[in-house]
Amino acid sequence: MKMHVAHASLPKLGEMANGDLPFHRTDEAGRSLIAIIDGLGHGPEAQAAALAGMRYLKDVSLGIPFEEFMPAFSESMRGTRGAAGTVCILAGTEFFACSVGNVELRAVRAEIPLLSSAGILGVRVQKFRICRTTIKSACRLVLFSDGLTNPTGISESLNLSPQLACDNLLNRHRRTYDDATVLIADLD
Repeated sequence: MKMHVAHASLPKLGEMANGDLPFHRTDEAGRSLIAIIDGLGHGPEAQAAALAGMRYLKDVSLGIPFEEFMPAFSESMRGTRGAAGTVCILAGTEFFACSVGNVELRAVRAEIPLLSSAGILGVRVQKFRICRTTIKSACRLVLFSDGLTNPTGISESLNLSPQLACDNLLNRHRRTYDDATVLIADLD
């Protein structure tokens, strides 16, 4: 399956540093990773936590078992204030996801049985709840940080490109007192 990704992100109103970071990459084997890292709070310390996780995501092999991937991802943020985050990997039709904290994943035209893991990345996560499923048909995945109020209209956004849908959700549901990020991936 191919993945078409877009994102939109804004820091807390009045801040320059953004602790919410979207991420996407595809490796040489065709595996794709999407994620949102939400550094706790806002400002430079939240951004430092998210950047530590981002450095790990840029370099890690997407072929390692997800059971090893997530603890190492968390460890990459040790010594920072920590973060919430959701990470997804698509390898062919196999889909893996894990969420820690309050970065949500919603799917349109797919069933993703994801349960959030309690804890804080970089601080302590007792157990990583890993979702494994198969995606057999075209769908839209929407990841968003808690800087968005409960977004409505996700299903209706299918008629928009991923970027226009991101911009629309951010403009309609952003909480100005927190960093806010949305990432949309269309799979076909």
